[in-house]
Amino acid sequence: MARAGEPLLVSDLETPAVVVDLDVMERNLSRMAEYCRSQDLSLRPHTKSHKIPDLAKRQLSHGARGITVAKIGEAEVMLDSGITDILLAYPIIGKGKAEKLAGLATRANITVALDSLEAAQAISNEASAKNVRISVLLELDVGFKRCGIADEDEAVTLAQKIAGLTNVDFKGLMFYPGHLQASADERAQLRVAVNDLLSRVLGKLEGAGLPVQTVSGGSTPTASESHLFVGVNEIRPGMYIFNDRNMVAVGVAEVEDCALSVITTVVSKSVSGRAIVDAGSKTLSSDRYQLGDGLTFGLIKEDREAEVERLTEEHGHLNISQSSRQYRVGERLTIVPNHVCSTVNMHDKLYGVIGERVETIWEVAGRGKVQ
Repeated sequence: MARAGEPLLVSDLETPAVVVDLDVMERNLSRMAEYCRSQDLSLRPHTKSHKIPDLAKRQLSHGARGITVAKIGEAEVMLDSGITDILLAYPIIGKGKAEKLAGLATRANITVALDSLEAAQAISNEASAKNVRISVLLELDVGFKRCGIADEDEAVTLAQKIAGLTNVDFKGLMFYPGHLQASADERAQLRVAVNDLLSRVLGKLEGAGLPVQTVSGGSTPTASESHLFVGVNEIRPGMYIFNDRNMVAVGVAEVEDCALSVITTVVSKSVSGRAIVDAGSKTLSSDRYQLGDGLTFGLIKEDREAEVERLTEEHGHLNISQSSRQYRVGERLTIVPNHVCSTVNMHDKLYGVIGERVETIWEVAGRGKVQ
């Protein structure tokens, strides 16, 4: 470790450690902000990728209009730091959660996405009780088949019912094109059906006399193509701040754009053709890789011939049988995880670095805020 008064270096950190290249992160933030300005899009980044108020504020300083979170616990963390324009892009179900949401609305400009009258009614009841107003976006299912309404008539019917509730304001639409995490050609093909549904729903809402203020799209894989979606005027990318191996796989980032990586140590190489590192499933994301057989769990910067073949709790299993590199116990490696969001959520701290120098340490304040 560094001595008192001396700078903290990456080599001083105990492993496994999650580090963020500040120069790369800044470049990612600037690139997305410039794209949104050039296309007249509101940027509302999803903070699930970092869960750190200081980084959310950095995104706001780059021109973001507000932030997106998934859960009320995340919203509370961000609101307590002074951020007061928040979209909860997740159905809020249950009286207790609706009551908490209304409590947030006494302190901030709150918007929530939903796809059921049950959720809207509960929010209306609690907002009325606290005499606050909450904005609502109706979530559409544009093909990912997770949440949202896929039929334009059902969508309009629900929008009309929301508009008739007390203390909630129908503001427009939200969708998540998660199935477009694919190659550029595949994204272009899939976007046709997405735009067809968006056109039909927007036309029906106009015909019903329901004005649409916001059409909120996402995500990082589709962010730089947001101007190609019908009606979209707001986007919610999250991973763009760091990028990860899967963003490289689908062609929306290069390895050089991946700001976040995990520093890990080789702890054993006694098994032929294998090396073991101290970053296992409690450190690295276990999300599947989007290319090939989808069975590897990260990119080793120092050795593209080796594979992170398997994860157990505390062990990362490297297949080095095809590698010409000589591995030794005690050396450090740098791994770009498949998925940054789940990686970050397993760690208490991130280290912001420039070169070998640790410039800042962030507490992951929203870690574990899943309620």
